[in-house]
Amino acid sequence: MPRAFTVLWAGQLVSNFGTQTSLYALGLWLFQRDGQLASFTTVAIVILLAKLLALPLLGRRLAGWPRRRVMVLANGLGGTVTLLLALALYRETAPLSLILALLSVAAVAEATLVLCFASLIPQMVPIEQLGRANGLFASGDGLVMATAPLLGAVLVGIGGLAGALALDGGTCLVALVCVGLVRWPRAALVPLQPRQTWMPGLRAGVAELWMGALTRPLLLLSTTVSFAMAACEILFPAWVLTASGVTRLGVALLVGAAGFVMGVVAWRMVQRRHWAAALLSALAFQSVILIGAGLVVFERMSVVWFFGLALFSVGVPISGAALQCLWQAVIPVEQQPRLFAARYAMEWGARLVAFSSSALLVDRFLQPAMTWTFWPGWIRETMGSSAGRPMAIGLWAVGWLLLVVLVWQSEHIKRQGRQAATLF
Repeated sequence: MPRAFTVLWAGQLVSNFGTQTSLYALGLWLFQRDGQLASFTTVAIVILLAKLLALPLLGRRLAGWPRRRVMVLANGLGGTVTLLLALALYRETAPLSLILALLSVAAVAEATLVLCFASLIPQMVPIEQLGRANGLFASGDGLVMATAPLLGAVLVGIGGLAGALALDGGTCLVALVCVGLVRWPRAALVPLQPRQTWMPGLRAGVAELWMGALTRPLLLLSTTVSFAMAACEILFPAWVLTASGVTRLGVALLVGAAGFVMGVVAWRMVQRRHWAAALLSALAFQSVILIGAGLVVFERMSVVWFFGLALFSVGVPISGAALQCLWQAVIPVEQQPRLFAARYAMEWGARLVAFSSSALLVDRFLQPAMTWTFWPGWIRETMGSSAGRPMAIGLWAVGWLLLVVLVWQSEHIKRQGRQAATLF
């Protein structure tokens, strides 16, 4: 793996970890301060909205900007926001509107870094190492999402918000040093397009992906996967905590982390011609496991339950890396900043919908539905009625959604996999 890519990836991984940890800690701190869960969830929603609002500008302009300078500015902006947050929160009476405004700026910087680095990979890595590089890129993001909430909660519990903000500031500095000091390949230093070149907007980019025979299946599948994973982030811990308590949740997080590491190792052995097969296999197992979560019999079988959790976690880095590889295979390098912006608009929008709809699904529909008396007895026995079952049934619905889209698009994805093998 080229040294320049490895150093940049490590810097961005550390920075993303610090940012996500501080954001989760900040949401938890606001919940403790205000006593309202809305303050906690508002942080996640505002961050996603800010990212989505930044994508139209990034999609139009990023290909014409020198991306080393862009990454330096974005990392510097993130560190500046952390400092301003620390100053604003020095007095605990800082208004929520000011905090959210600063978080919006940090989210724009994060979106810039994600889009910039995702479209840089083909210019920094030889073709024969592209799969491994995409595996690092995708698994790093998944690893941060899995571990940052736990560390954020620990930091808030031990030392308040100061520790999380200090971590964020330090990791921003590390990323800034990595971007500034690493020797970039010459091809990655120059803009992909002349600055004066007119580029279609975000809506046109989404339409282009939807109309393309190769890109539409990927757009449908990656958007569905983003929705499913975001729903799992909310429904799974709520289910385990309600049904079994904090001890089982802690063990589940450890099992999930071990499965994730196994998935990262397994992806390194997947060859280019098997990218599509790995993606379809991982998502098929994951959808079946989610469907199984809705059946109360598996909740009572601890060994099977934990094995299913580990297997699901193995598939997370594999499906993420395979999707990233296939996206890079079907979109030319010079078009990746613009069309990746459209792709991320759909994926992040799906996450936003999942965050906002999961609670509504459970609280407004599934909880009341369990009290309805006209359900046949076999449905009650199959789905169960104990604590936490509404969240488990929500996972069951997400699994069916993922499976339907997967079966619908499987032949198209296989064809893309064959084409990717010939292109690379």
